[in-house]
Amino acid sequence: MATGSVPSVRSRINQLAAVFIVPALLIVIGLLVFDYHQARAKLIDHHITTARAMTSLVDKDFASVEATLRALATSPAIADNDLQRFYEQAQEMLSGQIENIVLSDPQGNQVFNTLRPFGAALPPFNTPATRQLLSDRKEAVVSGLFTGKVSMRPMISITVPVWRDNRHVYNLSAGISPWRLNTLLSQQQLPDDWITAILDENNVIVSRTHEMSRFMGRSAAPNLGNALATNNEGYFYGSTSEGVSVLGIYSRSPATKWSVAIGLPTSSLNAALWRQVGWLALGAIVLFALSLAFARTIAKRLARSVTGLIEPALALGEGEKIVMPALDLREADEVGKALTRASRMLEIARYQANHDVLTGLANRGLFQELVNSQLALAGRNGTHVAVLFIDLDGFKEVNDTYGHAAGDDLLYQASTRLRASVRESDVVARLGGDEFAVMLISVLPDKAEALAQNLLETVSAEYDIAGKVATVSASIGVACYPESGATMQELLFAADTAMYKAKQAGKRQVILAQAAHATAD
Repeated sequence: MATGSVPSVRSRINQLAAVFIVPALLIVIGLLVFDYHQARAKLIDHHITTARAMTSLVDKDFASVEATLRALATSPAIADNDLQRFYEQAQEMLSGQIENIVLSDPQGNQVFNTLRPFGAALPPFNTPATRQLLSDRKEAVVSGLFTGKVSMRPMISITVPVWRDNRHVYNLSAGISPWRLNTLLSQQQLPDDWITAILDENNVIVSRTHEMSRFMGRSAAPNLGNALATNNEGYFYGSTSEGVSVLGIYSRSPATKWSVAIGLPTSSLNAALWRQVGWLALGAIVLFALSLAFARTIAKRLARSVTGLIEPALALGEGEKIVMPALDLREADEVGKALTRASRMLEIARYQANHDVLTGLANRGLFQELVNSQLALAGRNGTHVAVLFIDLDGFKEVNDTYGHAAGDDLLYQASTRLRASVRESDVVARLGGDEFAVMLISVLPDKAEALAQNLLETVSAEYDIAGKVATVSASIGVACYPESGATMQELLFAADTAMYKAKQAGKRQVILAQAAHATAD
């Protein structure tokens, strides 16, 4: 056989490489095309989520204004028909979020408008459609974009009906500038070439990231309007009002029917996607070039990365907190991150299971566990433990007068005062409602009673609740180990009983529980 006709080792290797690499490259090309479409679909889903989140922010902004109006509507001044005082209270509620507040009767006649002095002549406020909505239901109504008859500027209004004895007596409205929503858009820090808009329920542009003054008050582009008429959220390919070709992403709120639309210029979008595909293609070529030389190294690294997950996984199974090192492998790092997230979630779940959500104090279960533990230690060392049962006097009146949000604020402030008034080694807990408990470590009964008296004065000081002064007091029962009981149940019962005696004796006082043998007698 002629030497020239015998294949060389190099040619055989090249042929072998071609046998594997050519089909693999074809597969890679197919995968790249598939990845391109998957990346586009993923990007669309991601930005639909972004639009939905932005719509929720708009709803939240409106809900905040509605909450302010409903709180204002509970003012005794309006119940007493003291409209001058109610006007002054409305002025105090104005902020960067609310430009003006209007009180009108059910027929739409303005009673007062904070843009004008009290008693000034004013034009009608609501449209007949809005008045009908407010008369038919007790929910808030969000207007579309309109030009204020007093301010003479583009405005949005949120209106809540005011009812008294099942009668619709007034409408209370807050005016919001569209530029407020423009600030909300700016806070999202989206790319500069993205065109984002907020539209009212009639698909009128209220706020926009680009040329807002030019397009505010115009109807949405036809392709966006058609898309919103078909689905509450989705995407389309079309043009903006100024003719920019975009991938349009939109989401409409089911509550207010307002929408957020995001226009991603197709030029930059396609460039980014192809750039991503290009990098993937380059990476694939490099990967094939290096795979033969580094196959063994990769196998060793893979084994090392996988085995590196074993110890953290076992630690997680034991309920321990874990910190994952870098494993030099994306998939292993992702699993490691998942294990770390699971560890954090377990830690958070444990905390939430043992603490009150509103105040952050220990809850009843954790308090009882800590008292039992301290009693066992006190039994061995011959030390004392005191349990205080605290019930707020007058809390219901605050709740009824100012609302549940104010009540929650007061409870939080009271818990902060309690926590700041005891030692770090002592334990403060919220048992439920307006009931608190405190465990004092290594204190004698007279000292515990004195500390309880100090807590009483601290809790009974005035509270600032949203600019209003609220006062409550407390009735406190004190039970000491070993004088008033030997177990957690006995101490808590004795302290609870002493607290009720304090209430029966006129409230705002501290009563020390009787010794256990005296109770038995």
